[in-house]
Amino acid sequence: MTYFPLSVGWILLALIPVAWCAPNNGAAGIEPLVRLRDAIEVKQKRVWLSDLLPADAPAALQQISAAIQLCPAPEPGSTRILSAEQVTSKLVGQMDVRRQLTIPSLITVRYAGWPITDAMVRIAISKFLREMGVERDLPDGARLEWLQPFAANEEHPRLKVMGLEWDNRQQAVEARLRCATRASCSRFLVRVDLPAPIANEWHRLLKAGTGLNSPGAVATVTAGMVLAEKGKPAILILDDGGMRISLPVICLQRGVLNQHIRVIDTKSRRVFRAEVVGAGELHATL
Repeated sequence: MTYFPLSVGWILLALIPVAWCAPNNGAAGIEPLVRLRDAIEVKQKRVWLSDLLPADAPAALQQISAAIQLCPAPEPGSTRILSAEQVTSKLVGQMDVRRQLTIPSLITVRYAGWPITDAMVRIAISKFLREMGVERDLPDGARLEWLQPFAANEEHPRLKVMGLEWDNRQQAVEARLRCATRASCSRFLVRVDLPAPIANEWHRLLKAGTGLNSPGAVATVTAGMVLAEKGKPAILILDDGGMRISLPVICLQRGVLNQHIRVIDTKSRRVFRAEVVGAGELHATL
């Protein structure tokens, strides 16, 4: 009898390591093995689960994830935010995959695309001038100002100038451009600041309010013609004090010439009330 308490003590000591080493099979279950990245850049038109995996994720998981589509990619140069719930909803029926993942509450997806460079814009403007019979090139001293960054969804996009106009308020040339392949990028605006002597020549050339427009760039607009479609992309020319920029937007309403409609900035998600001034073109002042 005198040995009984000692035996119990030894038994308890022997059990303690077992308790320490026992696996955690409680309500939380086994901890996920792979944490998805909370910020990525893509260069394709769709976002796949495999895009969110870290480089050291198991090969089998990467293979399965490459077939799980999450959403369309955002517009070139813009971002999209995915919630954990949105990702989880795409894993219905894929519980083996879901059990291996830790999903951040918010995931930022940016479509990096391929940047449109200053040199591309200069080449496009010079080519446009030749096509319009103007025997001059964009001078080396010209400075381009535009909304950066701007990108296309194809490598080495070819740009097309839709028109050049003189901006009296900015005392600069205003160039309207788009990608030659329309689906590659939205229309955008570039301001061309010229040295004083040359600026006077360009002012006379463009005759404020007239400008140069490529054939077909200015179509006849009839009364009541819808120029902005709900849910369709457009370009917003935004006047902000002494600065004028262009923003890719989505129309929240349809509109005709001179009608004011709501549009949303594809990057900041800010909503603007803007005037329809052309096909897929709007104007607003802050």
